[in-house]
Amino acid sequence: MKVILWKDTDKNISSMKNSLPAEYAVDYDGPREGFDTGFVTTDGIDFKYEIKISSISEYKGKSKFSKKKSGLLSVFNISEIIPTQKHISDFSLKGKKVAKLSGFSIADIKELDVEPIQSIDDRISPETREIMGQAAKMNFSIPLHIAEELAKVKNTVDSKLFEKLLTTIKEDIAKKTIDPYEAVGIIAAQSIGEPGTQMTMRTFHFAGVREMNVTLGLPRLIEIVDARRIPSTPSMTIYLRHDLEKSEEVAKKVVKELENTTVLDIADVITDVGEMTVTIRTEKEKMAERLVEFSDIVSAIDKIKQINPILDEQNKTITVKLQQESFKKLYQVQEQIKELTIKGLSGIKRAIARIDSKSGAYIIYTQGSNLRSVLDIDEIDPYRTYTNDIIEIGTVLGIEAARNAIFQEAERTLQEQGLEVDKRHLMLVSDMMTFTGSVRAVGRQGISGRKSSVLARAAFEITTKHLLRAGLLGEVDSLTGVAENIIVGQPITLGTGAVNLVYRGNRK
Repeated sequence: MKVILWKDTDKNISSMKNSLPAEYAVDYDGPREGFDTGFVTTDGIDFKYEIKISSISEYKGKSKFSKKKSGLLSVFNISEIIPTQKHISDFSLKGKKVAKLSGFSIADIKELDVEPIQSIDDRISPETREIMGQAAKMNFSIPLHIAEELAKVKNTVDSKLFEKLLTTIKEDIAKKTIDPYEAVGIIAAQSIGEPGTQMTMRTFHFAGVREMNVTLGLPRLIEIVDARRIPSTPSMTIYLRHDLEKSEEVAKKVVKELENTTVLDIADVITDVGEMTVTIRTEKEKMAERLVEFSDIVSAIDKIKQINPILDEQNKTITVKLQQESFKKLYQVQEQIKELTIKGLSGIKRAIARIDSKSGAYIIYTQGSNLRSVLDIDEIDPYRTYTNDIIEIGTVLGIEAARNAIFQEAERTLQEQGLEVDKRHLMLVSDMMTFTGSVRAVGRQGISGRKSSVLARAAFEITTKHLLRAGLLGEVDSLTGVAENIIVGQPITLGTGAVNLVYRGNRK
């Protein structure tokens, strides 16, 4: 489906919302037939508005609303404006991905094929259902995955032995069931905090690559529970599609696409103030390491305006002369050349491909992360590709994916130190950090600092500030938690303290 994309301001769109249908004069000079939908962005990347266009006509000098004061060519007859959330990667321009929108563009919107998920009841086999029914008669609920495992062996064992096995499972589940009104939060905090004291401050280095490392141990656990917006060592593990994962050629191509390489990474930049020139002297070894050709540098330099590059193919150098000579301009061009991107994705400083010893497939590891752009590369497997940046996962894939990432990262960090913590404690932490729909830290900027209880907030940090603010706003504390009840000296609503017993006596 073809749509019109354009960049606009919130003010222009908001002013039209209250006066629909509206005639909107714009500087659009493309085809006027075959379009009924447009999408508007304010930053060139994220699209906030879906515009329903009933027709497009030539601008004849009259219109209530206009995009700008001059250069108007067409009038969009707008019938409806719908808030939306779409990214630039959801559109393609002439079969190619659009990086950033500046003016008007005609693009194809990518349509998703949505298939309904099969009901869980339809996926349960009759044998598994029979075992679950047998467990229900014994007054306990058996987990589905255990029932499926039992269904495989039921016909191979005696009926009495199978019944005994179910009894053992029932007793085991009863032992691991949490008592009513148990303080699960405190137990989870103790269970994670105690092993946390034994963790070391470690960093994993990739062999043979000096600058690539990944933070592990206690610093990583602190990063996870603090919900750091940018981790200290962001990295990605990228898998290729199954039909391409053993191809060295494809792995090298993807590495070249990923790795963000600037001129300074592969060359020396020398400024000659006397001659008013900037010379780029390439280094053969660095170029080979980064898979960069001399032609790639030339293509990147050609994008800089108001300069005259002189190529020396034999010595692999480029001398840049200014069209208008000035010391200020020379300095600006020097800095621009140093930071000029030759290839790769923003955010990914380094990428290496390694062969997995078990499967023989190539796996790509990166220093830096850019999940949204990586998922757009055709050769990669989007279902296995992973980043350790939890906030980025939440932004790109949603809050449920962020919740799973918190759990997996915390579990992996503990396991790497040889520490074993019950999964349910980590699940509770990940649920608490994400149940509001956004990733929140555990500290005063997140969960602890936003408790409904005034006394609980005051007991955590900055006591006077919380009490003074509560007094000014007239807040009421219902005393339902642990800390606030301890402060006022009354029983806490946990365990036996959560149960009220009333003795009525014998009626005569």
